[in-house]
Amino acid sequence: MWAILGIILFIICMGDFLFFRIENEYVLALMVLYLISYVSGVSGNNFLYGFTIAVVTFAVTLVLNYFNLIGGGDVKLLFPVILFSENDLSTFLWGISVGGAFLAMVYLFFSRQIFFIRRSLIGFLYILNKKQNKSRLLSFVLLSLSRIDKKIIALRKYRFNAMRQEIPYGIAIACGGFCVIFENLVTRW
Repeated sequence: MWAILGIILFIICMGDFLFFRIENEYVLALMVLYLISYVSGVSGNNFLYGFTIAVVTFAVTLVLNYFNLIGGGDVKLLFPVILFSENDLSTFLWGISVGGAFLAMVYLFFSRQIFFIRRSLIGFLYILNKKQNKSRLLSFVLLSLSRIDKKIIALRKYRFNAMRQEIPYGIAIACGGFCVIFENLVTRW
């Protein structure tokens, strides 16, 4: 179960890095995975506490989203990841803090290089998807591939501006989730 959570979080990181988008399908998959882990007894030891924190966080971040201070995908992603980290909330917050600080520093110092890396990766995925009709797994992993045409056109028209550079904070949220996964794997061994 923790491995599946890690895989989904990694896919979310890739989608957020490339397209600045967190797909609803992956958030729903996280919710279903939490439900399965709750029913099987892997999670849910402190469900009421985790659920309360998740709902309050969702409400606060929804208000922040209204004022364009946080992305809508980040609001969606926080809810299931907080549910998974019900007993390890301090670990989750530590992971988000360290991951977010590292991400901000990397984007601060290497924003131009990251922009061109993103543009090159999206172009490569676009070409790969057009040449190989067999890349169904790639299309499944990156649901946004159907939107690559629009993204490529937008990136070609977009001139690099360090002040307008977005930061995919879904990666920082996933770092918090990875820390929770690591904590649970270490304590269970």
